[in-house]
Amino acid sequence: MVRFSVNPTPKQAPSAEPFAAQLALARVHSCLVPLERTADGYAIVSELTRGWFELRAARGLAGYGLARALRILLDALAGLTALEDTRTEARRPFVHGELAPAMLRVDHTGTARLVPLAPWHWSAGTVPAAERCGHLAPERLLGDAIDVRADVFSAGVLLWEALAGRRLFETDSVDSIVMRLMGDKVTLPQLPPELSWAAPLKAVAMCALSVDPEQRFADAGELAEAIEAVAGDRVATHADVLHYFRSVIARPPSLATHHSSLSALVAPARPSRAAEPRASESVARRESVPKARRTSRSLWVTATISCMLSAFVASAVARYRVSHGAGHSLSAARSAPPLGAPLPSASPAPSAAPAPSGAVATVREAAVPSIAVPPTEEHGQPSKRESAASAAKPPPAKPRAPAKPARAPVRADAKYGI
Repeated sequence: MVRFSVNPTPKQAPSAEPFAAQLALARVHSCLVPLERTADGYAIVSELTRGWFELRAARGLAGYGLARALRILLDALAGLTALEDTRTEARRPFVHGELAPAMLRVDHTGTARLVPLAPWHWSAGTVPAAERCGHLAPERLLGDAIDVRADVFSAGVLLWEALAGRRLFETDSVDSIVMRLMGDKVTLPQLPPELSWAAPLKAVAMCALSVDPEQRFADAGELAEAIEAVAGDRVATHADVLHYFRSVIARPPSLATHHSSLSALVAPARPSRAAEPRASESVARRESVPKARRTSRSLWVTATISCMLSAFVASAVARYRVSHGAGHSLSAARSAPPLGAPLPSASPAPSAAPAPSGAVATVREAAVPSIAVPPTEEHGQPSKRESAASAAKPPPAKPRAPAKPARAPVRADAKYGI
């Protein structure tokens, strides 16, 4: 008694690692990412995860194809179920609390792995990253106490995105997400006929997305069993997932943005390199494009020049015809007798003396008045003002027919040939 009173039983030393069980499990489980202790917390072991693929947080689980998305989700649920069987240092059930695409990796075998710890585990009061808010349970967003059913809600969001082909919550605002959940505005679109077999998964997703934790699945294992019961052998293999990530994700020449159920659920893998055009063919196509452009430009230039030349020739011909037509009309008008002037008689008066030739020319020029040719518009037509003025004037008097010259009397002897 004296000995025990002097040297009491030492208390059990606290463990140096609060998440020793989770870290040990992550090093051996095929669906968990191994972590190591750092000065700031925990980090992924880079030597063991070299060459693994990350899931894009902004994409969610949409656009990978339903079969591949279910394979990824089931792998994540397998790792989550293994973590739920462990206990923390305080002998409490372990809760992950941040099941989101940013916490998933795809290894070199095509298996999806879950990062076992999030920053809020070792740093109390840490606010989740904005890119993960769309996949967290409402009680987690509001800062309430959570249990394993919070992870069921996160898995339900991933299942909804795999079925709908788009993100469930496009915004990262906590207030907007909570208000939408409280208003029961979460519905699933109609699935295409090709995926009619997945219709029962809609009920599974809506059950996991219940705002009340009591109405959700009890844990991740129960949710995984419900998914496997519906999907069966339609879930993709790990080799298919690995081929997809190597052929599409590793070469990211812009993956198509999926907004429709059909394009998202049946998203095919990108064609293999054998089906892609060769480098020589691509170079030939690039060279043929400038040639075609030069040819089309030369054709356009030739057609434009031809049109301009034809228009110039047509206008020149029209001007030539108009000018020559006006000259002929002027000469004809000058040669015609003046309107209203009497024509000279056929035989001159016997009493009139013959006038000199110069006087005759002067008289004739004075007798023929100058005729003013009206100005013409294009194509020799009179202008509108002149046509209106001519229509207003009274018609000119018709010229009288010239009197016929009197015939000389015919003698009888000439008439009868005497």
